[in-house]
Amino acid sequence: MGDVIEYQLVTENVATTLEPNLRVVEYISPSWNFIVVFAAIILMLFNKQLFTQRFRMMLSVLSMSSDCDRMTREWNPIVSVNGLTVFVSYVALLALVVQKIILVFSRNIILYSGFGFYMDVCVFIMAFMIIQYLIVTLYGWLFGIEAATTHHEVAHLSTMTVLNIVMSFFGLIIIFYPIKIILIVTSVIILIIMGIRIIKTFFEFQILSKMNLLNIFLYFCTLEIIPLSVAITMICRLVVTDCVL
Repeated sequence: MGDVIEYQLVTENVATTLEPNLRVVEYISPSWNFIVVFAAIILMLFNKQLFTQRFRMMLSVLSMSSDCDRMTREWNPIVSVNGLTVFVSYVALLALVVQKIILVFSRNIILYSGFGFYMDVCVFIMAFMIIQYLIVTLYGWLFGIEAATTHHEVAHLSTMTVLNIVMSFFGLIIIFYPIKIILIVTSVIILIIMGIRIIKTFFEFQILSKMNLLNIFLYFCTLEIIPLSVAITMICRLVVTDCVL
């Protein structure tokens, strides 16, 4: 038979060298993210080790109202070193979470990945909380309900202490895995804890102030609900349009 069977070896036409494919990483958290979370953890450990009893009391106020009265009788956490460290940690961690939410959902690394934008968020949160504290204090002085407003402020500080632990844990995860589902879970947990604090403080404020429900509702709307809604709206607008207005 004159047919010729042609064949080729499988090794023919194979490149002599293999070219590795580089893995594309869209975003890597900068080193200052680690410093922020690490510094917040150090401040919490400072509180826990040097002021163990006070730290436990601040954690328990959210669940046990009696600890708030005991705390204010023994010391004022609002103007103490403990309160200052909790406040600083809270602002730093919450600003980091907000910055990551805007960065990941907008995918605008140029505008929102830098330390400058993070500091802008810190200043905004700090300014809002200071103004809120001054208004609450002024409100208590004008209407003679200092006990109720002090309870409101201490409950808020207690919630910050709880949220610092939550945000430190999730902050470490977000640094390594800045993905949407983790940020959504973190945001939901933060909002749930804030909601529990607002609802609980609402009824305790009524008992301490003896005011009617309408006035208390307007009080909490002005200081808690409306500002939170505005902040969420601003974040959504930044994600969608890169503008808060």
